[in-house]
Amino acid sequence: MGTRRVVADALRLTRLVRKDPGLALLRADLGPMAAAILAEHLGGEVRRRPVAELHELVDEDLAALRDAGVAASRAGRAYCDQWRRAGVLVRATAPGSRRETYELSAPAEAAIRFLVRSGRPRPVATQSRLDTISTQVSRLARDSDPTAMGRLEALRAERDALDAEIARVEAGDFVPLDGPEAAERLAEILALAEQVPGDFTRIRNEIAALNRSLREHVVSLDATRGDVLDDIFRGVDRIESSETGRSFLGFHELLMDSESSARLDENLETVLARAFATRLEDAELRFLRRWRSAVAQEATSVRSTMDDLSRSLKHFVRSRAFEDQRRLGAELAEAQRLAARLAARTPPQTQMDLGLALTGVHMASIGSWRMRNPADAVVTEKIHSREVARLDLEEVRRVVRASEIDLVELIDAVDAVLEERGAATVAEVLAAHPATQGLASVVGLLLLARRRGQEVPGDETVTWRTAGGAERSARIPRFLFTNRTEKSGDA
Repeated sequence: MGTRRVVADALRLTRLVRKDPGLALLRADLGPMAAAILAEHLGGEVRRRPVAELHELVDEDLAALRDAGVAASRAGRAYCDQWRRAGVLVRATAPGSRRETYELSAPAEAAIRFLVRSGRPRPVATQSRLDTISTQVSRLARDSDPTAMGRLEALRAERDALDAEIARVEAGDFVPLDGPEAAERLAEILALAEQVPGDFTRIRNEIAALNRSLREHVVSLDATRGDVLDDIFRGVDRIESSETGRSFLGFHELLMDSESSARLDENLETVLARAFATRLEDAELRFLRRWRSAVAQEATSVRSTMDDLSRSLKHFVRSRAFEDQRRLGAELAEAQRLAARLAARTPPQTQMDLGLALTGVHMASIGSWRMRNPADAVVTEKIHSREVARLDLEEVRRVVRASEIDLVELIDAVDAVLEERGAATVAEVLAAHPATQGLASVVGLLLLARRRGQEVPGDETVTWRTAGGAERSARIPRFLFTNRTEKSGDA
């Protein structure tokens, strides 16, 4: 039994060593170099950087490493691409932005943390760690006790211990924790705090994997919708209700609670201001001071990713887009089935009377390229200033007349005809005062006639000339002007 288990574990660990990006990083020839570079730029207070910025920082580090004798022959961009393909780096669009960024993958984060800790070993069998374990075990035993008697007994014991401690403090019988023991507890807190930021990459990856799994489950279902579809149609958020989602939401809720966050910040500042805190390095002190804000920023990013994926999944289901995916999957499966049947009796080199348009790219020799000189587009002629021309009011009036109907002119024409005849139609007005704006004058007179005149039985013919001198005519309803038009009302 034991031998079979050894064989199974050996095979499992072999697959893990081959597939895990973090272990691959440790095995690489330049693994220590990569770990040092990535730990410096992505493993501290900054967990995510724009792509171009990381390329530049890596180039600077590579130049210094070459001066130190390290054989790093490639550029920073090439190494970053290599690390991305190996799964060490994750390249993605930053939340709320269109810029692409790099961050460490969860396995790479764990591997680099292992290397860093190996170089700075800390004692593990310490009183503070044993006290932490003992406290957590006692609390778990109390909280998981199903009986009221057992829970009350544990709570009374805690109350008695607390009352005794209060009595000693009131009597002045206490010694403040200081020196190596206090520094040991602070180092234990630091070790726990360092693990939290790197865990967000794992959470984000698990949420994305869950989203893909749910989509595949929805698409692969048959005619019955299944439990996932039923839950989504009922408004159940399958991502938030997952084990990973519930665990993260509990952490996020506590982290974003204003009261507990303020208390944590205050206690951290109090602890770091005491003498024993100077036993930590400056970088570790800065990390602890900025820990909560950095963790809150990462948690907000993960929460945003979770919300986006949840909304996308709901839209995918409620818009019935999954039905198209199912139909496409069925058609592909049918095509593969038919292809398998044909492959049994049809040689692969059989000529088919079928044309297939494929995408392609134009290939050209680099020798055919020509350098572009930006100076060719520069204007070399001297720019001369000119006197501002005097405004010609008649020209302005002509432009205005060409762009809109001159109602003032038309009203004057109607009034002049009415003064002579007392009544007139549109054709009679145009006969006495030809259309200076062509069709626009005819349209303007019709507007005035509908507004100020009255329609009478019959039609009449109106004529005008275009801007090119051609004569045009049209039949229009017969309108009769009888009253003079108020200019202020129509102009």
